[in-house]
Amino acid sequence: MISIVGGRMVVTPAAGTYGSGTVWMSKHQIANLFGCFVAKVVSNIAAELKSGVLDESRVCRFHRYKDGGGVELYNFEIIVALAFRIDTQNADIFRRWLIERAAQCQLNVLSMFVSNGNKELAN
Repeated sequence: MISIVGGRMVVTPAAGTYGSGTVWMSKHQIANLFGCFVAKVVSNIAAELKSGVLDESRVCRFHRYKDGGGVELYNFEIIVALAFRIDTQNADIFRRWLIERAAQCQLNVLSMFVSNGNKELAN
């Protein structure tokens, strides 16, 4: 599960993965994460899917509960896309967190190349 507490990202490993190894969240959980109304999440999911950039069969799934009920879930890929469509303070915190993680990964990859003697890739 992903949440923002006190202006900081909190990622709880394995929670909300529904056995797939990736994060899946409901529209209500996403609205809570970004600090907006569910209607905003729903309209932006619809717009994102209509654009054709994301494959609905990969980013959406229906999780059925034992009692017969169920919930539509959305994976991390569409949550990231929504973070760049929704303009709230929490969405901004999430975007900054994503960019920081991407920059850290880039530095790790570059340092790995340099340590393996590929100095031209680091410049």
